[in-house]
Amino acid sequence: MAKEKGYIYILTNPSFKEYVKIGYADDVKMRLKQLNNSECIPFAFRIYATYEVEERLTDLKLHALIDQLNPNLRSIDNVDGKKRVREFYAMSPEQAYSILETIAVLGGRRDRLHLYDPSAEERKSENLAQEIEEEHIERLSPFAFSKCKIPVGATITFINQGNINSGAQCTVVDDKTVEYQGRKLSLSALATELTGSKWEVAGPRYFKYNGEWLNELRAKEEGRKISSRLDDVWVIPCNPKYYDIVEAFENLDVIEWSQSTNTTVGDKVYIYVGEKYKSIMFKCEVVAADQYGNRSTDDYVYYKDLKKDPGIRYMKLKLLEKYPVGKYPLKELKENGIKTVQGRSKATVQLMKYLDASDSIKS
Repeated sequence: MAKEKGYIYILTNPSFKEYVKIGYADDVKMRLKQLNNSECIPFAFRIYATYEVEERLTDLKLHALIDQLNPNLRSIDNVDGKKRVREFYAMSPEQAYSILETIAVLGGRRDRLHLYDPSAEERKSENLAQEIEEEHIERLSPFAFSKCKIPVGATITFINQGNINSGAQCTVVDDKTVEYQGRKLSLSALATELTGSKWEVAGPRYFKYNGEWLNELRAKEEGRKISSRLDDVWVIPCNPKYYDIVEAFENLDVIEWSQSTNTTVGDKVYIYVGEKYKSIMFKCEVVAADQYGNRSTDDYVYYKDLKKDPGIRYMKLKLLEKYPVGKYPLKELKENGIKTVQGRSKATVQLMKYLDASDSIKS
């Protein structure tokens, strides 16, 4: 009789994002359901990654390995004089996944490793938890533009998908205030007004400067790491036989692009260039959406055999970064979450992990 396979899992929870839970289950979804039946935690657990194994209690070997690497990562406490050793580790999910990935690669079984994208409901919970955390940070130490190297006079953009005010711009007046439509307000006051919220929201979560979220800029300056947002990140392909994007970005900072998705102002777009390039070569920000009647004179010259159509819907992309050919090649993209480069797709957790890691290593 064949052995039933089980899984080592990595679970995350917005209630205590500094920890991950690493354990074993024959049925991970059933284990998740058991954990989420508890009313003692504000938010639910979600599956971050799994690794298929053929023996029960394999997770104990992994626990022993982590404990040897750093015994201080394990959650251990004393209750009524009794020592409790838990399956929780003080590490990021990316760090935990890297350990599983190393084991999978060394064993030649990377095919058994699976990284999960959060569902819409899980994203909603993560965003809410982050909102609560950002509000707490704001109360303790209000955001200051100078700490993020944003000068007086700089323009920042309000971004909130599905909100009629998304794309609204304001100007930095001093370290604490901005000017919007002739009025001076704090960042949080303006964000609360533009979102239409009944309660004050954390302003830095709703504004971008040069394509970067203010709360992420702040976190970098303070040495903190926060979860990447995936809802506003796209990967789109370009065939240079029809549009010479390489030459276009040699001469333009902003190009026009047909829009057939729910892309909005402030979204990030990674552009995969095909033919002889076969790699992601550009990172852009959407600076205008739902435009009609493409193309402008500047951009039109880089298209080949394109007929102008006043009914075409398009967007404008501002160049943020150029990457050398081969930095993000097709082979590695397919190994890291890209299923096809024939059409537009949302970025996945695995893809962003690869792009972020590759950027820090290869830059």
